[in-house]
Amino acid sequence: MTDRWIKPASALLLSPFLLSLGACSGGGSSDGGSSSGGSSSSSGGSSSSSGAVAYCANLPQATSVIGQPSFTTNKPDNGGISGLTLGGVQGSVAVYSNPASPSASPIIYVADTANNRILGFEGIPKGINTTAASFIIGQSTASDQTPGIGPEGGNPIKFANPSKISTANASGHAYVTVADSGNNRVLIWNKPPMANTAPDVVLGQPDFTANGENQPSLKPTASGMSHPTAAVISANGQLVVVDKGNNRVLIWNKVPTANGAPADLEQGQIATDATGTTTCTTNDNNPTSGYCFTTNIQNIDTFNGTLNANILAMRQPSDAWTDGSNLLVTDTGNNRVLYWTSMPGTMNQLPDNLLGATQFGSYNPAGGAGTQAFNAPWGVASNGASVFVADTGNNRVMEFQAYVTTPRNGPAANDVFGQKDFTHITQNDPDQNGGVGDQTFNPATNGITAGTLFSPQGLYVNAAFNILLVSDSANSRVMGFPASAGVDGTDSYIPCSP
Repeated sequence: MTDRWIKPASALLLSPFLLSLGACSGGGSSDGGSSSGGSSSSSGGSSSSSGAVAYCANLPQATSVIGQPSFTTNKPDNGGISGLTLGGVQGSVAVYSNPASPSASPIIYVADTANNRILGFEGIPKGINTTAASFIIGQSTASDQTPGIGPEGGNPIKFANPSKISTANASGHAYVTVADSGNNRVLIWNKPPMANTAPDVVLGQPDFTANGENQPSLKPTASGMSHPTAAVISANGQLVVVDKGNNRVLIWNKVPTANGAPADLEQGQIATDATGTTTCTTNDNNPTSGYCFTTNIQNIDTFNGTLNANILAMRQPSDAWTDGSNLLVTDTGNNRVLYWTSMPGTMNQLPDNLLGATQFGSYNPAGGAGTQAFNAPWGVASNGASVFVADTGNNRVMEFQAYVTTPRNGPAANDVFGQKDFTHITQNDPDQNGGVGDQTFNPATNGITAGTLFSPQGLYVNAAFNILLVSDSANSRVMGFPASAGVDGTDSYIPCSP
């Protein structure tokens, strides 16, 4: 029997620490939230015969899930690896809508990182997904999961821990990109694949059969990579790659058409000397001088007194989002998000603003919580106005409303997903008592619900569909929330769903 706090109709709300609160259970489209700003994410309430009302923690409720047979399970490859299951997801999913066929169902691409494959589903997910992927890229059958380089074994391409998959429409041309992290490369399809087809271009390697780190010299160059985790193409045709292992972001001014093409720009490695002159030499004996494309130092920004300016540095960046006019990068190891209000046009251009920090050069290695701080943020996405950040170490997604239109350093988040407010950070904690699982149920549950998250990483948001898709990594699932369903923490407890 559920043990919930019962509030007499005439009683005043007591302090939370005096309450014995239950967790809202279940999930699905009937319980999905529909408004932001502290709105109720669960509908209805339950009353006793005396008029008492049961109250639950106010967690935004997902309305769809891919990879699990219910909202309350999280086993990798639940029931055995198939076209329905996920072994572990890292980067964001991607959605492709064919502009030539607006009535056709969009394709949802999911990078199943742990199973070394890409799954393609038809249609925006609704409820619990029970339809197997329409196609699988990188494996011969739905039960295969072996890594590789490719082509091999009848597969035109193989993957090794693919991270983010992204779609783009640049000047009327549709692309799909995959950061194939374990193979130290980025793959580009010049047309969105609808079957197990080979990519057209590989970057980071000279061809499709090589996978070494930092090729060809085993040191950072403009063409080599080390475990890239994101690759996105802007509406203007620039390619942005997060080269995580090299602590930098690479930019191509045009979508490359040749294998192994070198990048045009580099962000995150100090690329100027004390006079502000860009130095592109190969002298590795003095890496602090900033030799273009040849260093991979992880650091925080340093202030250059001669230039009277901060010099950008990065520490294990993970994700990027761009629309061609704006660029967002999660600088994961520095617990912040970098924001350029226009695409960088020079080497190591200092961003215009920050999320998670109030000034450049500020670094809290332990991370933080609350409304302004992050702990190992991974994913970032925007609907053109608000910015959503997967605050992975705090098991939540934070929304900064209207940030693109009114940018500034270190603002407070407006809404949160995965927690009832900005002070709770425990994974799979539906009763919000700071302990994993739901101890107020008898027997206690494992805490996995439509409202909880465990190390969320990739994010995709679409204003037209009003959907936020969260790669809930440690729960081996992709969760779909109404993008407007975040809560602001002011209504911490609401009447429980019946």
